Amino acid sequence: MPVLISKEYNNGIKLLVWELAETSEELLTLLPSDILLNADLSKISHPQKQREFLGSKVAVVALAGLLKLDFRGTGKDQDGKPYLIGSGWQMSVTNSADYIAVVFHPKYDIGIDIEKPSLKMWNILERMFTPVEVKAVGDNLNTMSVYWSAKEALYKLYGKRKVDFRANLAIYRKEDRLFGYIKMPDHEAEHQLIIEEVNDYVLVIAI
Repeated sequence: MPVLISKEYNNGIKLLVWELAETSEELLTLLPSDILLNADLSKISHPQKQREFLGSKVAVVALAGLLKLDFRGTGKDQDGKPYLIGSGWQMSVTNSADYIAVVFHPKYDIGIDIEKPSLKMWNILERMFTPVEVKAVGDNLNTMSVYWSAKEALYKLYGKRKVDFRANLAIYRKEDRLFGYIKMPDHEAEHQLIIEEVNDYVLVIAI
């Protein structure tokens, strides 16, 4: 079982990072037989995206198993935010070509994103970030990737649509720590950001 990272933070976050080394066929064998995937799989035409989808399911099952939760499957709410069926635990999941990362928290909304720093990120710098954030990023690609993933994680934590990443999500440093702020009509709050390096990827958790 290619669990690369299994970690618990002192604020109650449970993180699992799965290295995506299996084929789609192998991933299917790791899933409980009562989890029905045909409808969701049929919407995904690209083989690699199917593999990432299955890897996400496997990672969620793996973390639920490590925590000895009564796993009944996952669903999505009206805005597409995933949740654990029949459980009060909150969850978020992110996938890439190489890794799947999933976080659970017993109480609080949570968000996660993993990205590999890419020069393509510079193309939408000013559409994604405010002038203050652009200045903080400078010409550092790794910092750009951290800020990028931080906004994605905040978006997933909020879990609703119609979010302007530049106007509604803010990233800033305070006392040498990175924080995020969500400003929406129904949610205005500061959130802690946790940064992890996963080989050549950047992972950010928002809570």
